[in-house]
Formats: sequence, structure tokens, C-alpha cells
Amino acid sequence: MVLHCQFGFAADASPALLDRALAATPDVAHGQAVYERYCIRCHEARGSGGGEREVPQLAGQQRQYLLAELTQIIATDRVAPKMHQVLAQPDLSNPQVLSDVTAYLTAQPHDTHGEHGDALRLGRGRELYNARCATCHGALGDGRVQGAIPAIAGQNYTYLVDQMKGFAAGHRSKADPAVIDAVSKLAPDDMRAVADFMSRLPQSADAR
Repeated sequence: MVLHCQFGFAADASPALLDRALAATPDVAHGQAVYERYCIRCHEARGSGGGEREVPQLAGQQRQYLLAELTQIIATDRVAPKMHQVLAQPDLSNPQVLSDVTAYLTAQPHDTHGEHGDALRLGRGRELYNARCATCHGALGDGRVQGAIPAIAGQNYTYLVDQMKGFAAGHRSKADPAVIDAVSKLAPDDMRAVADFMSRLPQSADAR
């Protein structure tokens, strides 16, 4: 959730690795093999993730955002203990491998049957999203390539709540300070409301 256009993206986080991964010509078939070897256990088939396990859906995500986040985790600029363990594998810090696996994930169809909240405050969630998030993430939550803005439409509800709590607690140190400030001012019920709304986008865009 952002006010400006740097949700999780840090240009100074392992810049050489990020630049090399962006410049590499991706091999989607190899990316699938890498994904099935290292990632499928948690993120499920084709990157659908797992709701209550706080595992994000990665299918259809903006590739630039995925690369930016992976390089931050490799550089330990983002707190993600389980991912630190996975990305400690020597071949996963290879820019070609990062290029391949992110290209595979971006090409996968988004799972429209992700986890949601209780739907009791979708109107409030819509109000907060439109006021604080839509400028960067888009009215339908599809993100943007420029600035590596992630798609959040249909993201798993529990993961979204967990990430907003992480922003408020300062666990995303490379995030835009305005993002941290905005999220930290949300009451817990409002965090849950906007997360529920985002988890249902684009269908929830007309919620009242």
C-alpha cells in the first residue's frame, strides 16, 4: 500500500545484481524448473501462494517488482527469514536464474480464488484504498512497471495484513517513508478492511 511509487523498491539494494538480472534475456522453461525445485513447496503450483500461511501469490506479478524484492532479500534489506534461507542457495543469487524464475512467474495466470477476509467492511476498505493506494497501484490493483509497483489485486488476505503490520513495525526498511507513515496510522480494523478489499480486486472495485 503506497502513497508514492516505491513500494518495497530500493534502487540501492544490490544494484549490480538487480541491473544484471533485468538485462538478462529470460528463459521461461528454465525458470519453471527453478521454481519447481526451490519455490513450489511454499508458493504452490504456478505461484498461487497460501492464504493462512501468509505466503503471497506471485503468479502474474510485475516482474520488475519481483526482481527488486528478491535482490533486497538477498542483500538482507528486507526481513523475510524463510526466504533468506531459500535464497542462500548459491545458484539463486545468479542474475540469469533470477531473470528466468521471475519471467516464469509473471507469465502464470493469476489465481482468482485466493484468500479473503470477512467482507464486513469492504466499503471502508474501498474508501481507504482509493484515498491512499490507487494512485500508484491503480484503480484495479494491477500495479505498474515504472517504479516497480506491485500488483496487489487478488493477493492473499492474510499476507496483505501481515505486510501492512510489517510496514508499521519498520520491517520494510527500504520502503518509501511515506508508505510506512501512512500504514502505521491505520487502526487494525482499517488494515483488515483495506486488505480484504485488495484481496477481492478487481471485483470489489465497486464495493459500497
